[in-house]
Amino acid sequence: MIIRRCVAAVLLLCAVPALSAGEIELGESDQAAIQVAATDYAEGWYSGDRERMARALHDRFAKRAYLRDKGSRERRLSELDKAALLAGNVPENAQRYAKAPRRAEVEILDGFGNVATVKLRMDGWVDYLHLVRGDDREWRIINVLWEPVAP
Repeated sequence: MIIRRCVAAVLLLCAVPALSAGEIELGESDQAAIQVAATDYAEGWYSGDRERMARALHDRFAKRAYLRDKGSRERRLSELDKAALLAGNVPENAQRYAKAPRRAEVEILDGFGNVATVKLRMDGWVDYLHLVRGDDREWRIINVLWEPVAP
């Protein structure tokens, strides 16, 4: 009886295609569009170009970090919505980052159907992006969880 169950389990596992972690099930055009959205987000920030950044963001966008408070040293949740992020994206960013490497390394970690996860390495921080493909077929960033890189 145990042998039959083991054989049945093995057959079932072989019949169902396995999804391994990091397996990207998106076409090349979707991967290219995801790359563009992540790059528009990063370069839009570095250049202070709100329009460029805005086109990469979903209307329900949220950006979060669990950061240490400078005074109390306790960790606190920092949250921004689309409007707050764009308000902080000022033209002065172009001057601030003029001599910086302006690192924007995009790595698509996973994707399936209408969702994708991206790791974006930037100057001084790492963003984990969640993107969704809307009814208009455009990929937009809906969530960001980020962490500063220790000096």
